[in-house]
Amino acid sequence: MIRRALGAAPATSVNTAVLLLCQVVGIAGVVSIQFVGSVVGERLAMDMRLATLPVAVLVLASALGTWPASQMMRRFGRRPCFIAAALLSAGCLSLAARGVEDSDLPLFCAAALGVGFHGAFVQQIRFAILEGQPSSRAPRLLTMIQLASAAGIVPGISLFGLLEGRTSSYMPFALLILAALQALAALSLVAYRPQEARAAGDSAAPDARARALYWPMVAMGAGAFLVMSLVMVPTPLQMCGVERRSVREASWVIQAHLLSMYLPSLSVGALLQRMSIAALQGLGLLFLLVGLAISWVPGFEGHLVGLALVGVGWCYVFVTATTLVARSRSGAERFRAQGVNDLCVFAASGAASLTSGALLSALGWGGLLHLGLVLVASLMALAWNVHRA
Repeated sequence: MIRRALGAAPATSVNTAVLLLCQVVGIAGVVSIQFVGSVVGERLAMDMRLATLPVAVLVLASALGTWPASQMMRRFGRRPCFIAAALLSAGCLSLAARGVEDSDLPLFCAAALGVGFHGAFVQQIRFAILEGQPSSRAPRLLTMIQLASAAGIVPGISLFGLLEGRTSSYMPFALLILAALQALAALSLVAYRPQEARAAGDSAAPDARARALYWPMVAMGAGAFLVMSLVMVPTPLQMCGVERRSVREASWVIQAHLLSMYLPSLSVGALLQRMSIAALQGLGLLFLLVGLAISWVPGFEGHLVGLALVGVGWCYVFVTATTLVARSRSGAERFRAQGVNDLCVFAASGAASLTSGALLSALGWGGLLHLGLVLVASLMALAWNVHRA
């Protein structure tokens, strides 16, 4: 038994390193399509209302792939599924490059579908990292996962800005580099050895207050995703297609936004020692409100600061809502509750991604921000109503 324990430690370290690498590369692949999708759509679509179609396909594929991904891993094991998903992403990113090169929007959307499905497997990496680990290491590992997600944003977006102007085919070239990274991640998974999950024991009893707040918090999390996607998805379209700014400027704005979505989560534990979940959720809604207001400021700075604050607000609202959803159910019931929550969240994000191009075309940037403010005001009213007790 001692030898077994000593042998498990190196294997666990290798597993963690490999999976964190796959997290970085996987996030990079997903956000690359998320970033260039609306720009490519605007260039290739005959109708501007279809400009955000590739991003909507990506989001919906991730949502619809969540359940099949978990079932495939249960049936075939984590390693073969992770390898197959990484190779699928590599192939689809190569197809996306071909779609841009040939000005083929249906091909690009088909590639986005495959990358989105790979995104559903990327969501499973956090569970694979936590398997076989003592509960005392969970907070540190979750922090590392968040940092790996933030690290993946940089190559996923900055490649396009760095290559812009150096070659006329900078988008296909960047997508091919990301495809090669996915193939490298698949190769590294050969060293991965799945661990048996530790027995969780009896689940903690659900929190009665959180149980009563389940549906309002599902609505809060979905609403946060709706507002964030409604502004984030069409931002490259507004900057590059309407304002005629460079892809490099748009890449800085989207990077700042995505980093603002992930990095503030590292402060949630410290903040919750000083304030209640309701207060932190209220702070997040305030960030959303201020971020949308600043996004009205014309120029690069308005986009940069406004979208970064929207990212921080989304983080605090979504994390607090998800925390209460997790506390609301126990035992086998929690899986269905969390599944319904994820379905609602992804449905809201997909709806915003699909319609944001049409809304930008119909309402303009100012009208889109007006709509976002109305949605945030509705979320504030919901939060006040459910937390005031």
